[in-house]
Amino acid sequence: MTKHLPLQQFSFISMLIIFFISCGDDMVEDVIETYESGNKKVYVRYHPDPNVLEKHFYNAAGEMIHLERDSLSYGDDFKKFMIGTWILERMTVNDEIVFEKDSIYNPDNPPNIYTFSGKKLLVSGPQYSADYKIFYLDSSQVELNGKWTYGNEGENTYRSEQINYDVDYFQILSYYNFIWTNFLEDPEKEEEVLFRRIILPLIVESPDTTLALPEESQ
Repeated sequence: MTKHLPLQQFSFISMLIIFFISCGDDMVEDVIETYESGNKKVYVRYHPDPNVLEKHFYNAAGEMIHLERDSLSYGDDFKKFMIGTWILERMTVNDEIVFEKDSIYNPDNPPNIYTFSGKKLLVSGPQYSADYKIFYLDSSQVELNGKWTYGNEGENTYRSEQINYDVDYFQILSYYNFIWTNFLEDPEKEEEVLFRRIILPLIVESPDTTLALPEESQ
């Protein structure tokens, strides 16, 4: 449940940000958006014990004009927190790191992009894709129903599976990170799969200025 303090409402212009991956250590607090001048625009602080995400909004002069506290213990706030794009940053299986994302983005070898919305989880990548309906059950559980596909149909390595009523657990670490428990669905292995939030550029399509020619009469 979002609690608004009685501060003046303000209209913000969304920044067009070139694709980047947040690097560095896991952050409990950070500036997540700035003005062109470099002054902070949105600052967040995550309190893990009460499971609360606190957002501070500033004007260009540096004055804080709005404050929000989202209690991620509520399903709606948890859903709002998860909405966005994420990548798998590190996978550890039986205390062995089996995957760790490079800090430098390689357009020739892009990662899988996990896009959460209010009703869907879509995954897109070079060899892997998935389309799930997602239900946010509470502050840490989601239910997935859908299908994932690996490789191209007809290849020996092609795999595909229908998933129904799959309940998974997410542990939020900060605004930028969460752990997906039982990601591999293998009870014989101990795993820790860390995801990181990313920001994709806003793509604005140019209007079609071509003129439609009238059809010739038959």
